[in-house]
Amino acid sequence: MKSPVSFLSERNLQLLPAIIVIAVAMTFLTDSFFSTQNIINLANRVSINLIIAAGMTLLITSGGIDLSVGSIVGLSSSIAALYFQNGYDSVGGTFGAAVLGIGVGALVGLANGVLIALLNIPAFIATLGTMLAVRGLVFISSGGRTIMGFSDGYTNLFSGFSFGFPNAVIVAGCTVLVAGFVLNHTVTGRLLQGLGGNERCLYTAGIRVKRLKLGAYVVMGMLAGLAGLTLSASMSAAEPFAGSWYELDAIAVVVLGGTSLAGGRGTVVGTTLGAILLGMVANSINLLGISAYYQTFLVGVMIMLAIVIGSPVFARQASKAH
Repeated sequence: MKSPVSFLSERNLQLLPAIIVIAVAMTFLTDSFFSTQNIINLANRVSINLIIAAGMTLLITSGGIDLSVGSIVGLSSSIAALYFQNGYDSVGGTFGAAVLGIGVGALVGLANGVLIALLNIPAFIATLGTMLAVRGLVFISSGGRTIMGFSDGYTNLFSGFSFGFPNAVIVAGCTVLVAGFVLNHTVTGRLLQGLGGNERCLYTAGIRVKRLKLGAYVVMGMLAGLAGLTLSASMSAAEPFAGSWYELDAIAVVVLGGTSLAGGRGTVVGTTLGAILLGMVANSINLLGISAYYQTFLVGVMIMLAIVIGSPVFARQASKAH
């Protein structure tokens, strides 16, 4: 008989049949699913979501959540675009834009960390506030208009190709590998899991819980900023609505992959499979000409199903069945 814990730890592998079924079905329903251009588009879409979701996995495992990541994506994109539009690239080049975009994300993450770790404001409420405030900054900084004018070096760095692979995929792959290593093979990862499982126990043991929380939100902000740079490079433009609802996509794939919303347990492998599954669903909807409104509906349904499957009651019933 499997315990609920072991059952849940294998949940991520249950996403593979769904991914395979969609891939097989789309080969019969459309001729363009496995076309080179569509694979590149799908890979870029999944990669941007995965960069955010990798950080969200660490954060949710620690018992936190961040609703502001989509707004950070938009702000990072906008700030990078203004950097080039105002000619600052003549001084700092592409590297300067990257540092600025990721740095902006780190600052928002720091603000979230201060609100949550130091002022003890619930994460949902704190990040909901920063989500709205940061989105407002996006509109203020951009004037509500799309900004273009990125340098070729910038677009090639984040959306070009290296060794035959899209750079976005390489960035996402490195992010996932680092996040997985941190979560499963470092003291920091064990502390994040302990923070989500029993924060009081860590505090009693003398662990600097507030510093750990603060660091988790800063890292989340940096990854959201990196995703913003990747998105703007792939579009060669920064739109004021860029990144909208990305926080829901990230949370969806994290929960689909088997990470518990209650904290204490996370899986980067599951998150990766969840991102691939959600990306394939969205891509299939586009190729089949179905209204994009159905995508929002399906994301909501997938989140609810993942929460139900991950609930203790469902886990106990599944364990008894085995």
